[in-house]
Amino acid sequence: MRKIFSTLILTVLVFSLFSCTRKKDLGNVLRFALREKIRSMDPIKSSEHYSSVEVRRAYEGLLEYHYLKRPYVLEPLLAESMPEISKNGLIYNFKIRKGVFFQDDVSFPLGKGRELEAEDFVYSLKRLADPKNVSDGWWILDGSIVGLNEWRKKADYNEVIEGLYAKDRYTLVFKLTQKNSLFLHRLAMPFACVVAKEVVAHYQAEFLNHPVGTGPFVLESYAPNQLIWKRNPTYRKVTYPSEGTSEDKKLGRLEDAGKQIPFVDKLIDDLIVEDQPAWLNFLQGNHDYMMKVTKDSATTVFDNNHNPSKQIRDLGVQVFEEPGTWFSYFGFNMEDPAIGGDANRFLRKAMSLAYDEAPTIDKFYLGLAVKAESPIPPGVEGFDAKYKNPSREYNLAKAREILSKAGHEGGKGLPKLVIDISTDSTTKQISEYFQRQMSELGIVVEINSSSWPEFINRVRKKQVQIFAVSWIYDYPDAENGWQLLYSKNESPGSNESNFKNAEFDKLYSQAIALQPSELSQAKKRLDLFSKMRKIFEDEVPWIITVYPAETRLAHSWVRNFKIHPFERMTEKYLRVDGKAREIALKSGALAVGK
Repeated sequence: MRKIFSTLILTVLVFSLFSCTRKKDLGNVLRFALREKIRSMDPIKSSEHYSSVEVRRAYEGLLEYHYLKRPYVLEPLLAESMPEISKNGLIYNFKIRKGVFFQDDVSFPLGKGRELEAEDFVYSLKRLADPKNVSDGWWILDGSIVGLNEWRKKADYNEVIEGLYAKDRYTLVFKLTQKNSLFLHRLAMPFACVVAKEVVAHYQAEFLNHPVGTGPFVLESYAPNQLIWKRNPTYRKVTYPSEGTSEDKKLGRLEDAGKQIPFVDKLIDDLIVEDQPAWLNFLQGNHDYMMKVTKDSATTVFDNNHNPSKQIRDLGVQVFEEPGTWFSYFGFNMEDPAIGGDANRFLRKAMSLAYDEAPTIDKFYLGLAVKAESPIPPGVEGFDAKYKNPSREYNLAKAREILSKAGHEGGKGLPKLVIDISTDSTTKQISEYFQRQMSELGIVVEINSSSWPEFINRVRKKQVQIFAVSWIYDYPDAENGWQLLYSKNESPGSNESNFKNAEFDKLYSQAIALQPSELSQAKKRLDLFSKMRKIFEDEVPWIITVYPAETRLAHSWVRNFKIHPFERMTEKYLRVDGKAREIALKSGALAVGK
């Protein structure tokens, strides 16, 4: 009865909503819903997912990931080719692509963007390193480049750094302090995108709202609830990839091979924080694709066998799902006297054992997640499906026993705790469930909800006790999860739990110096990760909960869509079949995809 009712509602809803859009002349435009407020469009402040998406509309770096190839492959972007690396693995020489221009902007003479040079990367990475800028992404370079950490003490932009300099106009040189298997992956992150010093100087404090890079789109307008981007008229010739997987060929993703990108003239990004409005706007055709299947939409999108439902297929909606490269967790601020430190390990352990994530998988994720055990999710190499974290088994009796032995039976003598969350409805519901679970131990938890920028600001300033977040991997290597616990990355860096353990740091430093491409070193690296995992079990800096699946929805008129969790600029590859969209909107029903 429930499925019949939802189908009827969906049919009426789609017809009524589409009837309101019949007269729209959309043109060659791609529309998308942002699910959280944008804190900054300055690359060095792009730690949140949607901020990094917006940053990559305008900005580019030396490297990017191939859009279609799997396993994931790095390739040149603003670099002319992959770097020449010295035999000892410590010196990287990059040739910068010639004929690349910054976007036209009033900050340049006569409003015309100038050519990109190697020195622009030196300046941009110094900005990233400058402590006055309090970058979220300093951790990607910290301790990696000869002389850079020392330079931070003075932050004199005229001073030459031994390990970071322009050899000539188009040659950029890095000298590393030690071998680093992840250095190239980190250069592909939005933090390492290039900016022009003229633009930074012109806009100063407002630079975060005035992105001007070398990328495919230029910001046309920026309102509180909408960003509009137009095609960059001075963008160099870049073509759609000609190689991919057999699935790409089967699904027609190679039909545009060799054609100039981007394909669309404009991007419209609407801010819609709540799930239900985002879902309704997608059904209405106001948005061409969705970044995830929401809780409200999952029972409509999937049938009881977890396959795309007949009703969604009949509407021509393309459904994409694959193992996730992210995880959710409740983080403990290890510097907070009530919950952190060795003295409160018993409390963190008891809380971890008392949290049963199984009901949340069904209720809040609707089966689109699996239980998490460690910071290595199933979509990342190194994931161990057999591993079970002893601190993450659900065992209420054991949790109560731990509290009792510590003299806090039934929560007696424990202070009230506060969990900070962002304002979206699903996070609120999950946190209320967490609150109820902790009450089973007699632990009182109060929820403090705030907007995403306010929430993340409190976390970065170490003003929270417990916080609910998800971590989306930046690159396809297990180290990207473990670096969240490296002491040098403490807030405002990525180690938002402010976890500090000398043995963990030692193991981590050894691991990043090993090359995963060499079999013997790869095995040793996994052994080091296993030892780090044991420390994670014992110290319990988080209650890691679930690995959500990667899901996307796209209307039938969107071509070339493919999930790529590490490529933030998917939109430059997408093409809109305007005629198919027009037919769907005018007919009052979605067109069936090919």
